[in-house]
Amino acid sequence: MGMREDLRIPLTMLSISFLNELPFKGSYNGKRFMFKKNVVKDENGVEIKDKSNLTVWVWKDLYNFENTKDEEKQYKEFEYSKEGIDKGIDFVEESIV
Repeated sequence: MGMREDLRIPLTMLSISFLNELPFKGSYNGKRFMFKKNVVKDENGVEIKDKSNLTVWVWKDLYNFENTKDEEKQYKEFEYSKEGIDKGIDFVEESIV
């Protein structure tokens, strides 16, 4: 359980308002990760808030996201909410890369 506390401490700054602006990237215990909001828009280009979601990627801590092959990354989508962020943190902690 100590591992969970170690990862959650730096991620306490991760908030919905931060993710509205930028993806959040970091590294932990030999893994890299990225949290990113996926915006779904209607035909007028307006965000459909209840359809937007959160994608979390995890990959081995060798290269940055752009220089890591897609097949070497794991990802999962979550609800775009505080609970979704918490589930994303669990995903990073539990992933084996």
